[in-house]
Amino acid sequence: AYVYKKTLRLIKGQPELILEHSLKNTGKNTIETSVFNHNFFVIDKQTTGPDFTVSLPFEINNKAEGRNLKFEKNDLIYLKELSKGESTMEYPTGYTGNRVEDYDFTVSNKKTGASVRITSDRPLSKFMFWSVPTTLSPEPYIKIMASPGETFTWNIKYEFKSKQ
Repeated sequence: AYVYKKTLRLIKGQPELILEHSLKNTGKNTIETSVFNHNFFVIDKQTTGPDFTVSLPFEINNKAEGRNLKFEKNDLIYLKELSKGESTMEYPTGYTGNRVEDYDFTVSNKKTGASVRITSDRPLSKFMFWSVPTTLSPEPYIKIMASPGETFTWNIKYEFKSKQ
């Protein structure tokens, strides 16, 4: 009882990708759920570790639970390179749940100078961060609510940078 559309848009002359989403409720009941992107990032084939920083737009309130990662103000900092079989799974808190500005994450590698920034036009409702030696995955969630006949839209923007 819905129509879902997703458009991938590359911005001409810019290192940007925008994912445009729309969900039209064609049924008789309200659609209320959440959605997230896995965002599996591999940057310059670098092993996940201290060369990477993940920056959040809010100060993190809780402590990192693992021995591989710590939270420092608004950054996730790796204590060591992850080895095969090791992973992180953290739930940084400190966002309000109603500010679009809280959906703004940057994964950067200081060794190569490459980074990706992820933003959305909808507020962050939940955040999880997962990583393994080959991949970093910020997983931001947003809430979706569409009454019968309504269309809910959201956009996610990726800005890529290199050392150049």
